[in-house]
Amino acid sequence: MNRSRRVRVLLPLLTAVTALSLSACAGAEPDPAKGGVAEPIGRATPTATSSSPPTPSPSPSPTTSPTTAAEIAEAVDQWYVYGGETAMVSLIKEAVKAQAGRPQEELQMVVVDFGGLMEALSTARVFHSLPDPKTRTAWAAAIEHLDEGAREVLGSVPQDRMIQSPRETAQALHGWHTYDKGIKSLKTAQARLDRTFGLKPSPDPWEAT
Repeated sequence: MNRSRRVRVLLPLLTAVTALSLSACAGAEPDPAKGGVAEPIGRATPTATSSSPPTPSPSPSPTTSPTTAAEIAEAVDQWYVYGGETAMVSLIKEAVKAQAGRPQEELQMVVVDFGGLMEALSTARVFHSLPDPKTRTAWAAAIEHLDEGAREVLGSVPQDRMIQSPRETAQALHGWHTYDKGIKSLKTAQARLDRTFGLKPSPDPWEAT
């Protein structure tokens, strides 16, 4: 799917906007929506892009997998210090920033920019091998759902007209639902790093965004 770098669609309760070129991003194209309820529709206007933070250097991968609690704790600390914290904080900030563009009332004009999010997701994938299995599961789910949800919302933007069809509106609704699952998993991963390993960024990226 070829999308313009700058796309905005004005919709009551739904708006999909991007500042990225999907051909430069990893991942598959979004699937068609499985269903949903059609919402009222609107018209399109211009938008702008956003910059993304520099990608940190990943920590060296261990030659053997840690097995004891002490080994896992040490490996998680190394993952966190050598780029994991930066990757997680960046993903939290960009995920919240994109989500903040969702309309909260009828006929509200908003802008959702997924450009920074896609850059943060690319960095997060470099640090996919989080040594603690439970935290890694939540981290991987966050990356998958945020990417899938954003692409599905983006895929609902009409290419040759300014108004979404009922099917596209339903697709956007489904995409935001998937995106919410990604936010939940991201919170789970960050909270487990704090509770289990005492690793918490300061300031809290959820509050600072």
